[in-house]
Amino acid sequence: NGGSWTGVNNSNTTIKDGTWSGTNNSNATIEGGTWSGDNTDIVIFNGGTWSGNNTASRVRDLRWYILASIILIVSYAAIAFCYYLPVKAKAEQSMRVLGSEAVVNTINVAEERVNALYDAYMIDASVVDTTSFEQHDYFYSYFVNIPADERKIVLAKDSEFINASNNNYSFYFYRMKDNLMGRISFSQIFEFLDKNNPENEDFLVFDTFTFDRDGVIYYNNIGSEERLMKNVLHTEFDMLQNSDSFNNVLTINGQDGVLAAEKFFNIYISVFIPINDPYLAIDWIPQQAAIFYISGVIVIIGMLIILILGCRKASKLLRVDRHALQATEAVVIRIDLNGNVIFTNKTFKQIYGIKRLENINAFIDVDTGEGILDTIKQNKAFECGLPINGDDDVHYFHLSPLKISRSYYLMGTDITIDYMRRKHLFLMSGRNEITNCDNAFSLNNNYFHILESSQFYDIAFVEYNISKYEEIVGVFGRNNFNVLLNEFLTVIHETYAELSVYHVSDSKFIVVYPNIDINEVIEKIQISLEALRRPFQIKQNHIYVKCKIVVYNLKKEDAKEVDLDTIKTKLDLAHKNIADFSSKDFIIYEPAMDNVIEAAEEMEKDLVKALANNEFKMYLQPQYDVVLNRIDGFEALIRWDNPKYLNKSPQGFIELAEQRGYMLDIGRYVVKETFKLAKQLEPYKIHISMNVSPIQLLQVGFVQQLIDEFKVLRLKPGSVAIEITETFLMGNFQLMTEKLKSLKDMGFHIHLDDFCTGYSSMLYLKDLPVDTLKIDKEFTKFIETSKVHASIVKAICDLGTALNMDIICEGVENNTQADIVKKYGCRLIQGYLIDRAVPYDKAVELLEKYNKKK
Repeated sequence: NGGSWTGVNNSNTTIKDGTWSGTNNSNATIEGGTWSGDNTDIVIFNGGTWSGNNTASRVRDLRWYILASIILIVSYAAIAFCYYLPVKAKAEQSMRVLGSEAVVNTINVAEERVNALYDAYMIDASVVDTTSFEQHDYFYSYFVNIPADERKIVLAKDSEFINASNNNYSFYFYRMKDNLMGRISFSQIFEFLDKNNPENEDFLVFDTFTFDRDGVIYYNNIGSEERLMKNVLHTEFDMLQNSDSFNNVLTINGQDGVLAAEKFFNIYISVFIPINDPYLAIDWIPQQAAIFYISGVIVIIGMLIILILGCRKASKLLRVDRHALQATEAVVIRIDLNGNVIFTNKTFKQIYGIKRLENINAFIDVDTGEGILDTIKQNKAFECGLPINGDDDVHYFHLSPLKISRSYYLMGTDITIDYMRRKHLFLMSGRNEITNCDNAFSLNNNYFHILESSQFYDIAFVEYNISKYEEIVGVFGRNNFNVLLNEFLTVIHETYAELSVYHVSDSKFIVVYPNIDINEVIEKIQISLEALRRPFQIKQNHIYVKCKIVVYNLKKEDAKEVDLDTIKTKLDLAHKNIADFSSKDFIIYEPAMDNVIEAAEEMEKDLVKALANNEFKMYLQPQYDVVLNRIDGFEALIRWDNPKYLNKSPQGFIELAEQRGYMLDIGRYVVKETFKLAKQLEPYKIHISMNVSPIQLLQVGFVQQLIDEFKVLRLKPGSVAIEITETFLMGNFQLMTEKLKSLKDMGFHIHLDDFCTGYSSMLYLKDLPVDTLKIDKEFTKFIETSKVHASIVKAICDLGTALNMDIICEGVENNTQADIVKKYGCRLIQGYLIDRAVPYDKAVELLEKYNKKK
């Protein structure tokens, strides 16, 4: 009747309200609420919504097609079985008869030829060889046992009659009238088997062999193709089994055939018939084969007809399903196994807008704080958040994954209102859900009581801000970050014993410190900073936390005039100021900081005018090759040609442009001017690198804009390099990698700037299409005096060498630093040692100075 249920229904269930995600394996009645899942049985709908596949109806709708296919397959299997066994036996018997006939035929012809030669020898001794005999009495022993009325013919080895070293057989004849013996070689008798003689075609169908009881072959008609019998007869001669004949079906060297052998004199004549053409020559075989293959064709045609009909039916059902997915009030998202979005239904588009959702990286699991892909692969229902129009507009969904083939369907409902209600209730309880510490709501409620203390003391609001916490979450995961927050809070509690601590946002804590002297507060801050400089050990990970601390000291005489919102604003302003002073760990708010807001407003107005009046210029800072002693390229850096901002860091107006939405206009100018400079400097065979902001690269069409501009100017591959920072990749790694690979394939070089200043580089470096690593000047600055910094620079150089990447070392200001990085293997340096960023004309002068003379 309400609530939320995730699971499988194996018994009768009635849903009247709430949400259910799971499979229905038994009767279910839906009278209201929402159900996401598959149905394999019976569902009665009296209301509510359902998104999922009705497997029961699908099987029922296609059951006749499936049954017909099974019947055809079984029928064909029966035909094949009935064909194979009797036909095989009958074929083998026929082939054995054929083998016996072939052997007998061969023996008869050989016997006729031997008798004909014997008869001729009895009349004329010149028809056979009688010159090579040595007269020995024991020769007569071969013939004395032959009756007088029989032919005196002996088949024996040549080495037994003549002085010969071979073991070939010959026929020996004895003529009694003149006590004369004759000899004719075995091969002469069997020359009718010679494959080189076309007249003997009747005997060339089969492979014929002659061998003795020892298995030694003395003649064969296959010449250099002797492949089947020789080894077999040497190793398996016992197949004769002491008989005078042999006939069986064998597989020899992978060839099926009939082997038949008959005794002839004191040797054996054998025929091997492969079962191929001779097999099909048997009269009844083609008819049997025709029946078999015709049956197969009929089955295939039947299967194709069933397939076509079934596909048409399935296509209609799929169209109905797709219409249902579009029409349902539930959210439906289809993704591939890598999280790329294939399909979203109308309900989701109404929430997300007309822009296309390319992948699910933007979805964040509200329980783990991480991406949802791993949860999906575990087939678990989950709740997640998706920013719709920036981080301020987040919608929350309850989704259930269903894997079909090589994709997942995510089905569920928009629970934004319900989720925000639950979150609000938790906030109203006054506790942070991660650390169980007092939250911002508690601080608002307690502010009146805090002011009561200010009658006697000043009240210092000490705000701790964890720097770059998004990177920590991206690298170590939300669960580890939550543990880190609790460890961080423990340090604060140990420092400010018994004082009120409030966890006001994901990475921000405020301590309320009643004090007489602000130096008390500073002393406590120093103690906490000392503890926070040590790494936190979270599940075998050593995590270093950078922390910026800002203080607003509320004077007791001003307490009644200052509200909590003002204090928060002043703390935010102080935090913005300290962000520009990286060497400081804490700062106390001063009224002079209010001018920062006014200065920002004035800068924004000037920025709008600068874009209209083209006040920006591109300067070039050289990148010097310490091995070849020449300028290898320049980094293009934007400068504001306005007297008010000439002496101020460009980072100030760049950050403002990103915050106020002018970065795309500035970016278009940088791209256009940098490409022009690259074209003008082409004769010098150098490259120009430019910085690209995350806002630009995430803009739809920006990559294609770069490629089109590159083609229009006909720039050479490698003439332009794109510089990105490692923090730029966090949260969008897969999408960014694809965009960078497209640029690299077009001929752009990719530089990774400020390497090793964040958490992400080592984790993602193996997958990035990067050509060059840039070492931040903060490492180079102390390379002469700090072994730690020197070791870091050397390690990065070694890594670049191992990965076949160039290294650019920034911030090189003297020859000692240049010599050190060169020794470490760094080829390119950038810094004031060569020159600072200069206009185009001065850059050409530097090229003439350093490169022309080379």
